[in-house]
Amino acid sequence: MTTLSRGARGAAILAAPLALFLFWPARAETQPEIRFVPAYFSGDFGTGISTGMTYVPLIFIFGSTRQELRVTVPYLSVTTSQPVTFVGNEIIPRGPGGRTAESGLGDIVAQEEYFFLEGGRRRPWLSGLIRIKAPTADDTRGLGTGEWDYGPGAAVIQPLGARWNLLGEAQYVVRGDPRGTDFRNTWWLSGGLQKKLSGSTAASLYYERMQSVVPGRPDLVDLILGYDHGFARRLTLRTSVFVGLSDTAEDYGLSAGFSMR
Repeated sequence: MTTLSRGARGAAILAAPLALFLFWPARAETQPEIRFVPAYFSGDFGTGISTGMTYVPLIFIFGSTRQELRVTVPYLSVTTSQPVTFVGNEIIPRGPGGRTAESGLGDIVAQEEYFFLEGGRRRPWLSGLIRIKAPTADDTRGLGTGEWDYGPGAAVIQPLGARWNLLGEAQYVVRGDPRGTDFRNTWWLSGGLQKKLSGSTAASLYYERMQSVVPGRPDLVDLILGYDHGFARRLTLRTSVFVGLSDTAEDYGLSAGFSMR
């Protein structure tokens, strides 16, 4: 029996959502979308280890007014002054050693969200979701843990007039434990405001807080400023600036890319 390499498995996984996106039937009630929004993060993440990380995701979205399936296929490049392991948004020291530079396929994430209540001018949108992370990254190079993660969540979008939205989301993540570790399950919370500046432009401000997988380690806290501008009905520019508010978060981060329907 032939065993596929990790790279070949990653290519096969990437091909599935890409084919689904290209051949998704054009119906009024469904709308496929693809996003390409590279990001760069820098800091020591509370470890004292100088880290620069480039995160390049392809995000495939398939949804309707009541449901959305999102598949994220990322490429990672991590340069550090000592070996580390990338655990979600967190950097964990991986033992002694000198400067390292690792890159490759990251962990692929699938998220299914269902809207139980459709919002209106004053009524909120309420949804439940489930998120699964597949261990497709190479754990021997610190690009992932080599374990499955999963968990439920809930989200709310509350309109505040014609231009403002109040946003909130909570997820609980059940962590897989690599050999010799005992990661704790974590909460991931976010809240923010979004303003429609025009018919094609929106700005947002988010506060995000995530528990560390290491008991006793401070939470990861971020402030995220986003700006989106639609150039056409099918193409949107998406940009964000990240500011770490805790020692365990990045010092800063930047992202810029596009989405296409």
